[in-house]
Amino acid sequence: MKEENKQIVFTGALSLDDAHKFTRYQLIIKRKYPLIYLSAVAFSMSTVLYYAFKGETTSQKMAIILTAATVTMGLIWGLTVLYFLIKKRTATFYKLDPAISKEAVYIANDHGIKIEMINEVVRWYEWKDLLNSYEFKDMFLIYVNSISVIYIPKSFFKTQEDINEFSTLLLQKTKKIDK
Repeated sequence: MKEENKQIVFTGALSLDDAHKFTRYQLIIKRKYPLIYLSAVAFSMSTVLYYAFKGETTSQKMAIILTAATVTMGLIWGLTVLYFLIKKRTATFYKLDPAISKEAVYIANDHGIKIEMINEVVRWYEWKDLLNSYEFKDMFLIYVNSISVIYIPKSFFKTQEDINEFSTLLLQKTKKIDK
């Protein structure tokens, strides 16, 4: 940002659809650990099932086919259930936090980001206190700490220029940490 003390002001309220998007984005950011876990479980299941299916009456080829089919069906079923559980959990948390759906005014400048809500306490975050930020095609995620995240859909901005300036500000001001 070339101008000193330039402020970027944007307004909006998070919808349930936004909540589903930021949950998906958080899973993308932290995907390394679930993939390792899923791979270990699939490998363990495959080994156990192979030896369970392989017997005197079953050929090696048939044992491999049965194992692959069982593991594939288990993974498909498990991922489907997980998808719906995550959607349900996101909707529950969205309904439990009345502040998340309230209209807020966001003001970002060289010193930090301020979030103002009607009849709420104003939140102020200095850039040095924020851990990291991520930009997706339709949303920004700013990590306050390992648990708290500020979600800012790009639809809150009035112009593409404001989005670009905010993106540049995040790149310059937030700390970069290894995932």
